[in-house]
Amino acid sequence: MKRARSLLSGPAGAILLVVALMSVAMMLAGTSPIDGFAALILGSLGGRSQIGETLVATSALLFPSLGVALAFRAGLFNIGAEGQLLVGGMLAGAAGAVMTLPPFPAITIMLLLGAVGGGFWGAIAGWMKARLHANEVISTLMLNFVAQYITLYLVNGPLKSPNAQGAETAWLPTNYWLPTLIPHTRLSIGILIAIAIALGLQFLFRRTVPGYALRAAGEAPEAARRNGINLPRLTWMALAASGAIAGMGGATIVTGELHRFNTELSPGYGFIAIAVALVGDLDPIKVCFASFFFGILEAGGLAMQASAQVPKDAIHVIEGLIILVLAARRYVSQRSERVVEAAAAS
Repeated sequence: MKRARSLLSGPAGAILLVVALMSVAMMLAGTSPIDGFAALILGSLGGRSQIGETLVATSALLFPSLGVALAFRAGLFNIGAEGQLLVGGMLAGAAGAVMTLPPFPAITIMLLLGAVGGGFWGAIAGWMKARLHANEVISTLMLNFVAQYITLYLVNGPLKSPNAQGAETAWLPTNYWLPTLIPHTRLSIGILIAIAIALGLQFLFRRTVPGYALRAAGEAPEAARRNGINLPRLTWMALAASGAIAGMGGATIVTGELHRFNTELSPGYGFIAIAVALVGDLDPIKVCFASFFFGILEAGGLAMQASAQVPKDAIHVIEGLIILVLAARRYVSQRSERVVEAAAAS
């Protein structure tokens, strides 16, 4: 009984919650859950092109989800992955439109610029938290809007391509595109980069002193401070690293899928990433599987709408409810642990 309760309180329970909420939403929409889930599976895994689109969504979600997981591990709620992703994608697209370097160094520079842009955006919130004691939930959330309007201004103004009909930079040269992983699909090797980052984070958390400091700061901040861990410095470094991972995700979307930057880069990947990270229990490897699960939801949502008349927006509502439920559960759990820790210290 205890083992079953533990299993349901983790990622398996979160996935069952998703299935239950989707079933309720479909029944309220007058659709059979069986028909809805059949459309979801066929629309996301029914063929090579469908699998390719599912993995494209998985890759786009995996970068910000890993960044969010890193920040959450340090006890920081990074709600700003959406803005960090936008800033990173904008820098990559703007640089790629004007560079004249050979392909390999050009692609490398674009990916690094994406990480630098996202890292800088995350570091702003980290500095505000460390030096001004600003609530990182509010600062990272507000910075999303700042990033949105700055990028919108730039791609409508100085960065706009003369040949573009909408708000976007010039197309990247074809030799600056990330190589395709599955022929005749949009899936690029960006997903392999994301998996490599996940493996690196797994090693960081479990095998290194900085990883121990991150976990200590998130699980027992007072004990970490008493053991000499510089919490303010760790705060801005964690948020900067979190933003860098999300920003590189924006760069891989630009170089691997869109081949230019525009304001439609993300349909909310940075916000969905919060749910993905929580479903993955903040474990990098589990986050990979959670990203694939949410990739199925994203890619199969259109098929559900076309075949089973389930509004795609219903999936986004469900994802929002998942964020609320899992974040509340984690907050209550952490608060209880800190009360116990404070009582033991006194």
